[in-house]
Amino acid sequence: MSGSAPLDDASFLSAVLDTVIPPHGAMPGAGSLGIERSVGEAVASDALSGPSVTAAMVALWERTPGFAGLAPAERAQALEAAMDAASLRAMLRHVYLAYYQHPEVLAALGEPPRPPFPEGFELEPTDPELLAALQARMK
Repeated sequence: MSGSAPLDDASFLSAVLDTVIPPHGAMPGAGSLGIERSVGEAVASDALSGPSVTAAMVALWERTPGFAGLAPAERAQALEAAMDAASLRAMLRHVYLAYYQHPEVLAALGEPPRPPFPEGFELEPTDPELLAALQARMK
């Protein structure tokens, strides 16, 4: 996958994902969805911020060998100590993209568990007066 041990370690990544998006009510934790591989690949292929995120993940992985077995508060503390704000934001961008596209998350949000297209969403009818005003401006 990525060639970086922490990004290839599903158990470690699952614990990291559950630390940044823990389960809450009907919302599943990010670590329970099986998105570890896609997040790891996205981080590894991110030419801009991937190296800094990977370096922070390696530091966390090396400093905290039993990370996955720690209590959630201890994992959060270790994650905060290993990652600077920019690396954390960069990692979260990849996590959020994978998380909020997952069918279980969409269903928990009350959305249909599918991409919005090709079925699309229902749109309100257009007000013909607004359209006429736009067309008049174009002349």
